[in-house]
Amino acid sequence: MNTSLSDAIEFFIGAFIELAVLFIVISFLVELIQWWLPTEKVQRILSGNKGYAVAVALGVVTPFCSCSTLPMTTGLIRANAPFGPIMAFLLTSPLLNPYIVGLFAISFGITITLVYGLSVIIFALGSGMVLSRFNFARFVRAELVSGCASSGCSKETEKSAFSILYFAQRAVKQWLQFLPYIIIGVLVGAVIHGFIPHQWIAELQFIHPLILIPVLAVLSLLLYVRASTMVPIALSLVGKGLSMGAVMSLTIAGAGASLSELIMMKKMFHWPLLAAFLVVVFSTACVTGWTLLLLGF
Repeated sequence: MNTSLSDAIEFFIGAFIELAVLFIVISFLVELIQWWLPTEKVQRILSGNKGYAVAVALGVVTPFCSCSTLPMTTGLIRANAPFGPIMAFLLTSPLLNPYIVGLFAISFGITITLVYGLSVIIFALGSGMVLSRFNFARFVRAELVSGCASSGCSKETEKSAFSILYFAQRAVKQWLQFLPYIIIGVLVGAVIHGFIPHQWIAELQFIHPLILIPVLAVLSLLLYVRASTMVPIALSLVGKGLSMGAVMSLTIAGAGASLSELIMMKKMFHWPLLAAFLVVVFSTACVTGWTLLLLGF
């Protein structure tokens, strides 16, 4: 068996098991939270302008990758939480948490970390407000919106309020609904991981930095990585001569979205919202990269 195929298979098995465990555990916790916090309370907490701040703060304290953010997002949608804060959470969660911030500060310094953090927060808040203003909530799939907001579901939850087995069954059921999308998404990620090595990205360093930043953002959307995983890759690329702006664009786009995540999100959203999400991640990556470039990094 050649190395590329072996790497792809190893990635598929590892990523599938990791996502399965994370998805079920997070879904289970979301079910518990939804029982503990009634729908009306979730709506109240995330309503108004303060709801955006709460959503971003929730994203900061949940160290999920782009794919494992989706169960929490699904739970918020089913709780009929305001759409804008949901989108702010969806962007913030995979890109900001105390571990990533600490790793960035140690690896790249305080200034770069501040630019990174502020860019993510500003774009998360801004995109949530803009998408809400233009009613992109209509592109959330109807079956997801009507989920646990129905009276039948509420009564069923009430009957089984203290049954851990019930919540576990609901978590597994939700995972099974996403399973075909998860398999396809992880398979795509495995093929890319096994047959497209990261090293060749360093060979693009001779492209003008202003152009290289969006090019790397587009290429990075094909990858499936955590922001924390991107830091060692980023350090090696900087060492090979890539500008910090280009590396930051690669990091944000790769961790903020991926083909694997988009395939899973197709279960939740219609194409216009998927496209808008991609534009937001791409814009965050490019603007952050260009900012660092202008600052001389």
